[in-house]
Amino acid sequence: MRNRGVRLTMVEILVPVILALVLGLGAFLFLTPVFGRGAQSDPGVVRIYSSVPLPDFDAINHGIQMAIDEAGGRAGNYRVEFVPLNDAVQDADGRWRWNTDAELANARRAVEDPDGMVYIGTYNSGAAKVSIPVLNRVGMAMISPGNTYPGLTKPGGGNAAEPWIFYPLGVRNYFRVVPADDLQGAAGAAYARELGVRSVYVLDDTELYGKGIATIFAQSARDLGMEVLGGPESIDVRAQNYSALAQKIVGLDPDLVYFGGSTPNHPDLVLRDLRNAGYGGTFMGADAITDDVFAGNVENVGAEGLDLYASVVGLPAPELSGPGAEWYQRYISRYPDDSAPNFAPFGYEAARVAISAIERAGTKDREAIRRAVAETSTDVLNGGHILGEWSFDENGDTSLVTVSILRLDRRDGINLSWNYEGVMSYDPATRTWSFRQE
Repeated sequence: MRNRGVRLTMVEILVPVILALVLGLGAFLFLTPVFGRGAQSDPGVVRIYSSVPLPDFDAINHGIQMAIDEAGGRAGNYRVEFVPLNDAVQDADGRWRWNTDAELANARRAVEDPDGMVYIGTYNSGAAKVSIPVLNRVGMAMISPGNTYPGLTKPGGGNAAEPWIFYPLGVRNYFRVVPADDLQGAAGAAYARELGVRSVYVLDDTELYGKGIATIFAQSARDLGMEVLGGPESIDVRAQNYSALAQKIVGLDPDLVYFGGSTPNHPDLVLRDLRNAGYGGTFMGADAITDDVFAGNVENVGAEGLDLYASVVGLPAPELSGPGAEWYQRYISRYPDDSAPNFAPFGYEAARVAISAIERAGTKDREAIRRAVAETSTDVLNGGHILGEWSFDENGDTSLVTVSILRLDRRDGINLSWNYEGVMSYDPATRTWSFRQE
């Protein structure tokens, strides 16, 4: 055993190195999609995939389908086939939530289809973190009708490694037709000041979207002179009771409680326990709670009675004007029962971008189509511009900056529902927001 630790044979040196290389290659092959595996290509067909949580966001797919139908089911010389996928699974309490494994499977299915050219999704920003790198490796364009987390696109908008960590090839393949939360969170805080709020307590649901917008809201509130009494504080989304949290918040007596998160992650139960603890202030969230499901949950758990507000990106679908209003009438005549219609226009617009890019590229080539998407603005889109004039910037973000305010009440005297209060207007010169009631 003399000097055994310092004199190694060539075999002892090479075996671990070779083993590490084999294991590394195996991991790479597992994570990297295999283009066209087991699939036959049709030269006259292109497929547009979508991946959103169903059934809650059927409206996004309905908007996509309308755009495809209005284009005659074609993009240039190609017949367009639409493949809607679900990235949600039902959990133990019966709520549908987006799921990492489901989203990864959807992204891999799209890139392994030789006819798959564009991926419309996701709704949840956390899901986008899963699929962007998969699509990036094969140059497939991804167009989101719902993601708002700034770190997906903007340097300085999230963690230090974002957004570059999502783009392994160093090329942007991700675009979104909705404004990001650096706008929405700030607009929500500005509206809170309009309400006369002086102190806030901020909660989030731990997810990328919820924590991101809660952080932006809290900082914006401080910048506007409001006192942040607590948070952003992440709740346990698996809990069914938030009484202890509610008692703590009530003891601090904030004017407003802000919830950054989505309907499946229990904002209704937080609201219930706040009210039971004697809270009499205002409750506010963002667009991920502005659906009929949340309104019904609030009624079911007896949480009605507080002033309830939320911000939404863009205008609510019924408030669109001009070509948007004409489009909405066509839409509701075709899909009268959607529970979240406000995201239907963004699904429609994302599909129009995809169709236009395929047509302008003139070839069934993912990289050519990705480049065409990056160059898209309303100047090259056919038909009426239902969201107004816009273009993509170098980060893949839309130039749209509209943020609306909704209030949950019984404006019709019968149904508890989200109703339009007005719009927050942004002045880029002064970097300030102002509210216009409508």
